[in-house]
Amino acid sequence: MSHAKLDYEAPAHLKREFVFQTTGILPPNGILFGFNTIQKVGEQAKKLGGTQVILVTDEVMVQLGYADLVKGDLEKEGLKVEIFGKVDPEPHMETADALYDMVRKKKFDLVIGLGGGSSMDMAKLTSLVATNEQAPFEMMSKKVVTKPALKKILIPTTSGTGSEVSMFFVASAGKDKYFMGSPYAYAEFAIVDPGLTLSMPPKITASTGIDALSHAAESLMNKLANPFYDCLAIGGIELIAQYLRRATFNGQDLEARYYMSMASTLSMISMTGTGGLYSHSISYVLAQFQPVAHGIGCGVSLPYTMAFNLPVIENKLALIARAMGEHTESLAPRAAGQRAVETVYDLIADVKMPVSLKEMGFQHEDVYKMAEICITKYPRANNPRPMSKEECLALFEAMWEGKISRL
Repeated sequence: MSHAKLDYEAPAHLKREFVFQTTGILPPNGILFGFNTIQKVGEQAKKLGGTQVILVTDEVMVQLGYADLVKGDLEKEGLKVEIFGKVDPEPHMETADALYDMVRKKKFDLVIGLGGGSSMDMAKLTSLVATNEQAPFEMMSKKVVTKPALKKILIPTTSGTGSEVSMFFVASAGKDKYFMGSPYAYAEFAIVDPGLTLSMPPKITASTGIDALSHAAESLMNKLANPFYDCLAIGGIELIAQYLRRATFNGQDLEARYYMSMASTLSMISMTGTGGLYSHSISYVLAQFQPVAHGIGCGVSLPYTMAFNLPVIENKLALIARAMGEHTESLAPRAAGQRAVETVYDLIADVKMPVSLKEMGFQHEDVYKMAEICITKYPRANNPRPMSKEECLALFEAMWEGKISRL
């Protein structure tokens, strides 16, 4: 298979690449951001001491030639590479088990995750089970990691999940989603190349972009929020509000792709410091009733989660409204917060994402069961407003109808 060609010309003001490093992140660790930075993966892998690499990716990346592009750059530096190219869009334990078998049979010393959140999550899990002598389901059930993982490089090809800078990962067993986090799951190095997102179709651009918005908005609303993480979240929200429509409807807009990649990374750094709220809980619930991409699940539920929290965090939601370009100077805090709910709802609708469960094809008779699962299986202690079973049902009813005014 021929390698992918990166044959675009970035505008002059976007050509600068940079490495983000801070306290505790010593070279060669860090985040490499910029167009064409994918072509430095071999150099970075060698700096990390890699010799035998397992590249975890999906069939789309293989078909587009990106997997071969990465493999070729690694081999130029003398590294041996094996490709696992069968990560499914919402990965199941069977995928994790297949990777587990590979890393138990061969002595890999570096894991590279290439793709969307699913590939990067599977790379994280693989790096952990390789050294901790636990099968994937056992690890994710017990949520215990005692030994450092294999070193890893994560390379996103979407601008939404932010998994490249997160310690969390998700996998499904049957209809249930299992998620956990570990400091050992952080990558030593992330390569964020906006050029890799140019191949995303509009629907995936929109759903992953709204996923990033949910990371930033939930971080701001979280009880654990603080000014350090708030500034990152607000930065992410500003960029998403300005560039998501452009990226969705003109996928070759290099400036929009550049800033959406940056927004995704900023938003997840923020949420890693705080945590997810009910938008993420609801996304897990919806996937148990029909196949739903994670970003779509988070997106359809985000404005309803915001509306539910409005009475107790008016000023925080007002920050979101201002970050999205709304003029709130003459509005009372509650009105400004309500404007944020409406603006998020409108952005989701504008990029052709669903804003109700009804339009997604969910049955009204399942609403009660969904609410029950959400509040009992995926509660959120750090949501700023406590939620009762009755309030959770009311939220699902409003979401099914598509009426944020009901909350």
